[in-house]
Amino acid sequence: MDTILRVLQVVAPIFTAIFLGMIAKKNGMLTRQEVQGFQQFVMKFALPCVVFQSCLTADMGMESLSSMAMVLPAIVISSLWAFRARNRMFPYHNLPMLFSAQETGMLGIPLVMILFGAEHTYRMGILDLTQAVIAYPVIAILTSDTGENPSVPELVKKVLSSPLLIMSLLGLALNLTGIGGWMESIGIRAVITECTGFLSQPISALMLFSVGFNFSLSAESRGPVFRITLIHFGMFAVFCTVMQLLLCLIPGVDVVTRWILLLYCALPASYLSPGLGRSEEDSMMASGVCSVLTVGCLLVVCIMAAILV
Repeated sequence: MDTILRVLQVVAPIFTAIFLGMIAKKNGMLTRQEVQGFQQFVMKFALPCVVFQSCLTADMGMESLSSMAMVLPAIVISSLWAFRARNRMFPYHNLPMLFSAQETGMLGIPLVMILFGAEHTYRMGILDLTQAVIAYPVIAILTSDTGENPSVPELVKKVLSSPLLIMSLLGLALNLTGIGGWMESIGIRAVITECTGFLSQPISALMLFSVGFNFSLSAESRGPVFRITLIHFGMFAVFCTVMQLLLCLIPGVDVVTRWILLLYCALPASYLSPGLGRSEEDSMMASGVCSVLTVGCLLVVCIMAAILV
């Protein structure tokens, strides 16, 4: 009974926030623009703060590099498959985006905070930076083919001005150069981490609420949605198995590293995917895939919570 209650302590808040988001949408309690305002606060202010704090205070080691080295080829393989499948199997313009990035920002980092604590969010932040090497070029390719035709400097500026990217790199730079240690010795780091910790408090609730609000699965798109979802799930299940086997070759691997990689592979595809569609059909398909994968991810989180407690 105690174990069930401890699992519920982790899982119940997640599903409560999602359910409230669904209720808010159904009853028209909030507009889509208002919910997007929540998301903008999280993505531009709160998440960058928590990732900065985690990267600043993290004990960086070979395990972080190992995780990066395993995730990068996995994303390359899945992206190449998606571009090929777009021409042969699924005629959706934005299909590659579903396979070139996991939703590490809006969902991955909040789930890490819930399961392992804010001090471990740097692990997911590192994986986010790793997949960005592939995801950003894919976004550039898809965006340039929608009729907008942005210039290369515009795309580079957009990528480099991402608050999440800037704060991640800043935290890593201060950590690896030893400046973060000096800041701790004179007491400045504690002040900074208190500020970033305060801003990070609403992240999980707001983002999970948004997940529920944006849940979408239309009847006409269910066939392709479930096929693409199964392919995505199967592909990343294989990647996860390979990663776990490779970690067996590394002595003294922290068990949290294994769990973070499993969570990464279970995450849904990037929530940017629907917005990169060239037609309403593209957007509906991507929205459905992201929604179904989100449900699957949350089921995995329930299982993780049951084991971890």
